[in-house]
Amino acid sequence: MRKIVFDFDLTVLWPLILLFLVGLGRSIRTYISSKADCKACAEVLGMSLGAQEREEILERKRTSQQQNWVSKDLIRVSAIALGACSGAVFMPDNWKILAAYFSWYFLSFASAALFIFAIVLAWDYAKKSDVVKFLICILVMLIAAASAEHFYHQKINADYVTFEAQ
Repeated sequence: MRKIVFDFDLTVLWPLILLFLVGLGRSIRTYISSKADCKACAEVLGMSLGAQEREEILERKRTSQQQNWVSKDLIRVSAIALGACSGAVFMPDNWKILAAYFSWYFLSFASAALFIFAIVLAWDYAKKSDVVKFLICILVMLIAAASAEHFYHQKINADYVTFEAQ
């Protein structure tokens, strides 16, 4: 049982924590740059400008404000998701096994869908004689097939442990 929990931590939980941490960092960086851009636009608007230049600066300021609002929302979402995933580290093992079962079920389905999508892309690139993209699609197909197989067997292991405990 402990091995399945450890596999769940390594294959699902820690990558999600890393993903949300990177997303939070990028959102904070975008928020800071858009806020600085808004201030710079406000300073430029205080100067005497022509009508066209003033309109361009106002448009840039609106775009920066919009980016600022989106960044604030992404910061909130990333922080909440990061907190939830960090809290999941301390969940009891029985709950982690149940979460592992459902996440591996979803990941095996997503890997199989990616495999089918890569087949379609590889077929298209083979018809276009684009060798590099075709080989990349073949590599994606191999990785997707291996991932689907791995996640499927992990789901079976988690299912076995879940029903064995009951």
